[in-house]
Amino acid sequence: MSGAPASPSRNPIRRLYEWVLGWADTPYGVLAMVLVSFGDSSCFPLPPDPLLMALVLGNRKKAWKFAAYCTIASVAGAAVGYVIGNSFWQAAESIFIPTLFKCHHFLEVGNRYADNAFLAVFTAAFTPIPFKVFTISAGVYSDLVDFGTLIGASLVGRGARFFLVAGLLYFFGKPMRGFIEKHLEWLTLTFTVLLVGGIVIIKGAGPHRSHDSLCPEGKVLAKTHCACELPTENDVNRPQLRAPGANSAVPPDTKIPGAPTAKPPTAPTAKP
Repeated sequence: MSGAPASPSRNPIRRLYEWVLGWADTPYGVLAMVLVSFGDSSCFPLPPDPLLMALVLGNRKKAWKFAAYCTIASVAGAAVGYVIGNSFWQAAESIFIPTLFKCHHFLEVGNRYADNAFLAVFTAAFTPIPFKVFTISAGVYSDLVDFGTLIGASLVGRGARFFLVAGLLYFFGKPMRGFIEKHLEWLTLTFTVLLVGGIVIIKGAGPHRSHDSLCPEGKVLAKTHCACELPTENDVNRPQLRAPGANSAVPPDTKIPGAPTAKPPTAPTAKP
């Protein structure tokens, strides 16, 4: 019969797509997007982009409002991630390492902050790289990333990303919806590859590098948590403190309180 309703799709990807689009027709769609966007920047494993797309496709007139909500919630989540790293890292470290990322790659993020903190946060905010890794580590490396830099870079990066998605759907909504529905499986595969690639960058693929060699010059790996700190008098016997040289974690002229000082050799005295 021509008037019979269409049978629901058996494809799990399309069923999930239709379920996500269904949020746009409920009064909880915006709230769900805000909560996911907030959690994505601090502790939640899923990005908010699919919900943002569903809401914009369901109501293109509110595209900019949805993008603004998503951006504000994500930046607020970034602030919470910073606080976790800055104030509660010793308690929370076992939750995130090695479940979410590895210690030595966490330290590599610190080196990126040492190079250019704003660019590192912006790149993570705009790309599929897991953003929460950078927000939490920014709090741990607060001496390299101040709170204002995190908020500014997050606002620019997340705003550019979410407003770009909303703008494309606002101006090309119907054609893009048709394109998405026609190539849904391939688009899902592409997004998954990008997401997994971002996780691999953080969690690491390839040979393991020494933790202490990733600490900036003049710092050593802390005993109690995965972070670098200034050496103390108790660090003189730790394996991180290698002999001064080109690959040393401590510069040759670094003086450590309490460290024994080598006596200069004395010249032999000639016998009469």
